[in-house]
Amino acid sequence: MLFSSVVFIFAFLPVALLVTYCGGHLSRTAAKITLLLISLGFYAYWRIQQLPILLFSIVVNYFIGRSIRINKEYGNDARASIYLAFGIIIDLSILGWFKYANFVANNINYVFGYHIHLNTIALPLAISFFTFQKLAFLVDSARGETRRISLVDFSLFAAFFPQLIAGPIVHFKEIIPQLQSRRFGHLITRNLLVGLVLFSIGLFKKTVIADTLSDYAGPLFRACETGHPMALVPAWLAAVSFTFQLYFDFSGYSDMAIGLGRMFGVKLPLNFHSPLRAGNIIEYWRRWHMTLQRFIVAYIFQPLSLPLNRLAAARRLQGWTAFAVSSGVPILVTFIAVGIWHGAGWTFVLFGLMHAIYICLNEVWREWTKQRRRQRKRGGLAAREPGTVQAVAGHVATLLAVIFANVLFKSSSVAAAKGMWSGMIGLHGATQTGFSGVGWGVAATLVTSVVMVFLMPNSQQIMGRFDPAFNWREWRDVAPAPLTWTWKPDLAGWMFAGATLFFGVIFIQRGQAVFLYFNF
Repeated sequence: MLFSSVVFIFAFLPVALLVTYCGGHLSRTAAKITLLLISLGFYAYWRIQQLPILLFSIVVNYFIGRSIRINKEYGNDARASIYLAFGIIIDLSILGWFKYANFVANNINYVFGYHIHLNTIALPLAISFFTFQKLAFLVDSARGETRRISLVDFSLFAAFFPQLIAGPIVHFKEIIPQLQSRRFGHLITRNLLVGLVLFSIGLFKKTVIADTLSDYAGPLFRACETGHPMALVPAWLAAVSFTFQLYFDFSGYSDMAIGLGRMFGVKLPLNFHSPLRAGNIIEYWRRWHMTLQRFIVAYIFQPLSLPLNRLAAARRLQGWTAFAVSSGVPILVTFIAVGIWHGAGWTFVLFGLMHAIYICLNEVWREWTKQRRRQRKRGGLAAREPGTVQAVAGHVATLLAVIFANVLFKSSSVAAAKGMWSGMIGLHGATQTGFSGVGWGVAATLVTSVVMVFLMPNSQQIMGRFDPAFNWREWRDVAPAPLTWTWKPDLAGWMFAGATLFFGVIFIQRGQAVFLYFNF
């Protein structure tokens, strides 16, 4: 059941809100149990035979996390570490088997000539998301950042349907206090209205913009995958269209998830904050899939970086050698992990490798800039601040880097990506019949995309006066839009909300495309 489907909008969601708040009139516990059952039903609607995997993950991680917390409280850190390692092994084993077993077996067969045969393993929906959420819970428990909770509370935290399928990847401290608040389960009109507006904006992004661009970019990429040489113009149109499709698909889902959470009285953290307005690739990743980024920084990059920094200091490494050990290696490992997290395929591995190279180059540039400033300061000269030209150049370079990497993200094989890249650098001419034409609908959508991405406020900025997300105050001054407008519950505000919801629903009728991140 898609968020952008008629059955969800006009059947599932109204019923879910009604029964949850009716349960809330009885007790907070009744509201939690009702919403938990609704969330499990939402997951089972996709593929009921995979529900036991989710339930197993919830129960096992609850009791392992409980054991970790109890042992930490009694000062038995060694036993808590054993439980932590056990939980991590279980979670990664489940993820590895379902997501990567076929990929590993196929590559072993190819390299060593073996004939390992595994039946095609169906990927459980959202396994990457709920596995990372459980891993974060276990590590937070080992760090003493969780407290005693009931199985019902933990289960709802783990299965809450707005964030279950494609994030955000939430932490204990963000959600559990809200579920345990006295106000949970009580209908608050403000939450319902704010959530509905955010949901409407996200629905518009998904059905009107992302799906329109999908209908255009998809055939171009498929043609390239079949060996059709792609010329310069259609190759760039395909790459740019897909970049905007991915942007509005994920941005739209994030808005809808936060809006749905708010309807049920839960503020979810931001997962997307105008990344294409970023001036460098580091800032881009801070604002694209924000909860995944903070997960990999906290649980992969920092645990790697800190000991390697100590190693570089102990060995008295200097200059670029020290940089390679203390920063280059953690960045490389981290972003290859990011690539593999997105999918079991060499395209995703290379996607992560490309972004690792981008990040390293960005870090080298920053270090070189710092050194130049120090030299100027030692010479008695004023440090030069980045000018407009440098800012624009950084922004353009970031956009080009993202667009080229997104070709790998979309392509079904490395060969198909190479074919698209060949067209983008002009190896097959400028135009070709049948592929370069853009209809008025796609052209209008591309223009609208540019305006929305680079000029208009994003969804949380539009709803900023209503504190739309859990961590909104940390981000409200980041990436201000050239054009500003905030939603108010007046005539203009309701016309805006009504129009986005109307067109979002109308465009559902032409057919539904699954959210891209549902594949992970």
